[in-house]
Amino acid sequence: MRRTYQRTPKEKRDEIVSVFLSGDNSAEELAEYYNVNPHTIRTWVKRYRYSKKVVSLQTDTKPLEDMARKKKEEKSPEVLALEARIRELELQNLALNTLIDVAERNGIDIRKKSGAKQ
Repeated sequence: MRRTYQRTPKEKRDEIVSVFLSGDNSAEELAEYYNVNPHTIRTWVKRYRYSKKVVSLQTDTKPLEDMARKKKEEKSPEVLALEARIRELELQNLALNTLIDVAERNGIDIRKKSGAKQ
């Protein structure tokens, strides 16, 4: 008979790995609490250490959201002007491409063809 395995969600795996790496609990204790095989927990920890993946030890992400919000608010006037210019140029590019597409639908070849005649 074939054994079926239950896949643990990534968020739960990251939580178990971070609790294990905090050093407060053993793999056996965590396995009993989370209903997971201790060998599986050790495998997750090895993968984490091998990949150097960052696992958040914080349960509250609010400070990160505050930092992201502050970075958005602290843009210099030069950066804001450049972003506005980029938006303007993107719209201009879209308008020109639309104009070319409409002209080509009406039989006017505008786009450069590959291979110049000599």
